[in-house]
Amino acid sequence: VDAGKSTLSGRLLVECGVVSAQSIGKLKREAAQANKGSFAYAWVLDEDASERARGITVDVARAQLKTQSYDVNLLDTPGHRDFVPEMISGAAQADAALLVTNASPGEFEKGLNAQTREHITLCRSLGVRNALVVVNQMDKVAYSQQAFERLMAELAPVLAAAGFPPASVRYVPCAAFH
Repeated sequence: VDAGKSTLSGRLLVECGVVSAQSIGKLKREAAQANKGSFAYAWVLDEDASERARGITVDVARAQLKTQSYDVNLLDTPGHRDFVPEMISGAAQADAALLVTNASPGEFEKGLNAQTREHITLCRSLGVRNALVVVNQMDKVAYSQQAFERLMAELAPVLAAAGFPPASVRYVPCAAFH
């Protein structure tokens, strides 16, 4: 299930100035030539040819960025069920989880029933105490506040059951590609 985790991570690195305009321009051209124009931001971190060909993250990618308050080590871990061991190796190094879920109709439920629930449980069992839940692809639901609130309401008990207290979870609506 593609929630846009790598796209969001790449976009964040571009917006924070970690990736130059020249570099993202080159990735956009390469992605377009491969008929994968929407993958340019994901390719910031998905550098391996097999990841690019398959359109999924296979290994943990690392990047650093600085904000006014924090030095951030970003670990982009695989979301696909075939690469759970790699996801675990990344999550085991994390202080906080950035959980990206898809707001598109039907995609949220598919993700929740596939990997999202498992990733939440694994993160908490590995000692991660805080979570930022990014409800991505909000453009697909016309940035509906009602849709955002529904997804928050569905995720909150899953996060709580895994051991994330409500005060340790924040939710953000997003459209990483736009």
